[in-house]
Amino acid sequence: GHPGWLSLAGLAELVPIGPIAARVAWFSACWAGVSAALIVRIGRRLLAAQAVTAAQGTAGALVAGLTLAASASLWLVGTRAEVYTLALASNLWAIDAALAAGSTASAGRRPERFAAMATVAVALGLLNHHYLTLFALPAVLVAGWPALKTLHASAGRWRWLVATALIMGLGYLALPLRAVAGVELRWGDPETLAGFWDHITAAYWQRSVSEGAAVTGGVFEGLGMLLFGVVDGLGVPLGALGLFGLIGAILRPSRPLVVAWLMVGGGLLGKALMRVDLSNPDDHGYILLAVAAVALGAGLVASALAELLARQRPRLAFLAVAFFGVLVVGNVAALCTDTDKAPWHQRAPDRIDDAIRQRVPPGGLFLSTYYGTQFQEAAFRLAEGRRPDMAVAHLSMRTGDRDGGRAFARFFAARHPHYAALAKGAVALGRAPIGNVLAFGEQGHVVVEHDPSQRIPAALIDVGAVGHKLLPERERKLDYSPTRLQTRAATAWDALNVGMQPSAPFDRAVQGALLWQHSLDTAAALRRGWRDVARDSLARARAIAPKDRSLDGLEAKLALLDDAWKRADVPAYHKLWQSWINLNFDEMMQPTK
Repeated sequence: GHPGWLSLAGLAELVPIGPIAARVAWFSACWAGVSAALIVRIGRRLLAAQAVTAAQGTAGALVAGLTLAASASLWLVGTRAEVYTLALASNLWAIDAALAAGSTASAGRRPERFAAMATVAVALGLLNHHYLTLFALPAVLVAGWPALKTLHASAGRWRWLVATALIMGLGYLALPLRAVAGVELRWGDPETLAGFWDHITAAYWQRSVSEGAAVTGGVFEGLGMLLFGVVDGLGVPLGALGLFGLIGAILRPSRPLVVAWLMVGGGLLGKALMRVDLSNPDDHGYILLAVAAVALGAGLVASALAELLARQRPRLAFLAVAFFGVLVVGNVAALCTDTDKAPWHQRAPDRIDDAIRQRVPPGGLFLSTYYGTQFQEAAFRLAEGRRPDMAVAHLSMRTGDRDGGRAFARFFAARHPHYAALAKGAVALGRAPIGNVLAFGEQGHVVVEHDPSQRIPAALIDVGAVGHKLLPERERKLDYSPTRLQTRAATAWDALNVGMQPSAPFDRAVQGALLWQHSLDTAAALRRGWRDVARDSLARARAIAPKDRSLDGLEAKLALLDDAWKRADVPAYHKLWQSWINLNFDEMMQPTK
């Protein structure tokens, strides 16, 4: 879905060492370095506009670049095979070139060369991550406003207008045109006029990302959360000083300072309109422009401190840079000890590949509710040709499509004809139909990863599934909450039953599959002492087969738990369910002695 980044990332194949996944991650890190260098350039222009001496301006700009380079937000996305560092670099390049064009025009010289650079940079941004570039455009326009006025007054203004429209327009249209060509991941359905417009404007994509657990307080609460993320990522001392620097610089207003504030606003607002989840590295990718602007604020404070020290004793000015250097080193040290942010702890692709080779035999099917499996790790395996025999599918077959997933289901069925029934059933029911999954399980190897929202039936969960290793250790710990399991039962099973009953009564095959599934859920709950969950699952099984004697053993075990609970006999209660932990399903179904 990001043709600019994907096309350039293909150059990583020329690197002769390491797996392709690692090379592409290094590619992202390189763009993070380019972004830090561009902040140094922009910092020099900002500090020059603030009437800072050349030496102090260079020192302050260097502090700004180092502050950005030591940001946790930049590390989180710069060590992943992701699009955000290139998006930041292209937007910063556009802002730097626009500032140069504006300064050139203000000095009475022709700004065409820098204006062309800004145009190409914006086009690259639109071709790469058009949504982020749209929110950077106000900063670009203000930065180059004198140049725009000069070009408008020139004789060749129509030639410039047409060239700019063509370059930017082609970059903007590349994404939906690729979607029409049949790319797997579509943010909207471009086959209809309304869907095509939603795709170009990213309107539907934004709504699809925002649904679910949206920010409680709306945009303003989202802005506050994201601003906290910016400060926390830079390190609280550096982040606070950076904000202080941007606020204090208002006393000397300048066009570059307005640009810096527009960078903060654009970087925060683009994500605040959606669901905010700072535990997700992608959210840090969205706010990188704001992180870079606050880093500029740190450079402003450093230059002001250097100016203050120089007034007392010129040789002490270097202490300002040294002070900020200590803060930068401290932030790097903190990042290196944080297992959720340090790059050497983020090795999901390698772990996924290793686990795939060990666990999934040829022809296997891997079902996941984690969309990232389809976004990245599966893409790398396909790119390298490691496992072309394995099918990796998002369990609900939904990728944000306007049409409820039908477009992706068609694509998936065309690529994997054997699983066409799975795709069709998933679209109809909103999740993989249990009967189809059980049938595939009898024919071949099916691996289902744990689903944090409990949408996958518990008996199908392979806790050691490969997709489960995508999450940090603290997020991989299963939350055995009876309340959450009951919520899952209400949302998953009730929806499945309601979705099937109006059209036709259960046939015997479906009845058998559901009865077996509820029995497995009951047995799993009894092994953990979850009386409420066991009672709920058993009631669902009895509703399907009221007189089935195979359920008697489970019912007897639940009665024993209930009796111990009523007697408040805690030792007996724990002894009961702990004695069942090692029993297999058949043994759990046997009458209790």
